[in-house]
Amino acid sequence: MENGTIAALATAPGPAGVAVIRISGGQALSAADRLCAGASTKPSALSGGMFRLYRLFDPEDGSFLDEAILLVFRAPHSYTGEDVAEIQVHGGRAVPARILKALYAVGVSPAAPGEFTRRAFLNGRLSLEKAEAVMDLVGARSERAARSAAELLSGALGSRVNAVYDSLMALCADLEATLDFSDEDVGGILPAPQLRERLSMPLAELDALIGTFREGRLLREGALLVLAGSANAGKSTLFNTLLGTNRAIVANQPGTTRDSIEESFYLDGIVLRLVDTAGFRTAGSEIEQEGIDRARSLVASADVLLHLIDSTSPDVGSEPSLPADFPAGTPVIRIYTKADRLSGGLPAEAPAGILISAVTGQGMPALLDAIRESLRLNADRLSGVGVAVNERHADLLRRARQELLNACEIYDRFAEDGAVPAASHLRAAATALGSVTGRFYTEDLLDTVFSRFCVGK
Repeated sequence: MENGTIAALATAPGPAGVAVIRISGGQALSAADRLCAGASTKPSALSGGMFRLYRLFDPEDGSFLDEAILLVFRAPHSYTGEDVAEIQVHGGRAVPARILKALYAVGVSPAAPGEFTRRAFLNGRLSLEKAEAVMDLVGARSERAARSAAELLSGALGSRVNAVYDSLMALCADLEATLDFSDEDVGGILPAPQLRERLSMPLAELDALIGTFREGRLLREGALLVLAGSANAGKSTLFNTLLGTNRAIVANQPGTTRDSIEESFYLDGIVLRLVDTAGFRTAGSEIEQEGIDRARSLVASADVLLHLIDSTSPDVGSEPSLPADFPAGTPVIRIYTKADRLSGGLPAEAPAGILISAVTGQGMPALLDAIRESLRLNADRLSGVGVAVNERHADLLRRARQELLNACEIYDRFAEDGAVPAASHLRAAATALGSVTGRFYTEDLLDTVFSRFCVGK
């Protein structure tokens, strides 16, 4: 493909030992030459995979910029598939900025977000799902998220999707052959039971891949755990205990927490986004009411709700229920707090729950086990996490699955007369699968995918 030459800082800006500037495109090496005035061997004379120490000068005024190590990669054996020069200079903000300014002055363009990886995809160096895995790897917030992204980058998803794609294309060819050559000896029209049999593997594989979406979302984004309950139920105390720090203000006076506070902690390598909310009660002010309204909104979007009840309250057996609009199906863990202040145990009419003391630690192991169970994140299963699809993948896989079901339904109803529309549905399913890996793509799709990347990647 023909592109202009681009450059950007490939490392994080700011103080650092080393900063890396990446240049890619047909004029990458000649642009690097312009910075190396007086060098006996210019970068464009180096073989691919070689590096050399250079003194860099501004081509416009000849001022000294920095000493740098310059690496050369020749097309197509580079990250982007184009000629690439990578310049390692001293870290900080001023030096990389001066070098980039000098490159832009000799005709190099600033790289757009994700443009290096986009070129890698368009030049056949990466499939689309691998390109997305690059972003997931850069943004991984935990070891398990990084391991999952590395599995995608290694081709774990692409190989499974391509296997389903190839089986569908083979089935399409067989089905269409019976239509195109019906008068010849090609075995007659494909029977409906045989069609369903041949689609059983693709459907099972699609179901398995779709089933990893929730796990993938939790790995990438973390799980939202919301602490909710009446005022002074001990939410802030539990919040601080789980975090291991005094992040939220704790006081005996109800209504201390007037806004939501969010912090993250790790459980078995998974990021948990813990939110402390205002207690449910009749608000004493407009500000407190706003906090309660925000709490109700967070409760509605929680992955797991931690419903706290003061075990020392005289009304412990008749704790008000959750908000009426609370979504059905969201896991709720009922927690009775302040066990260290409780004498005689919970009343018989109190619904089942976990009795804890955030002060002494009583019941905390049981609470963590309940969170694991609610998120269905057990250590044995997560230790083998490989493929974990993202939302784009899941949408396309669901679309493909539905097209396969449509093909089966039409074929069951109309037999030979339904062969043509059934084949059309099979090809639509294959197209959806091809969009996962980038066999089929549009510019709008690429814009959406790569706009989420950082500049320099």
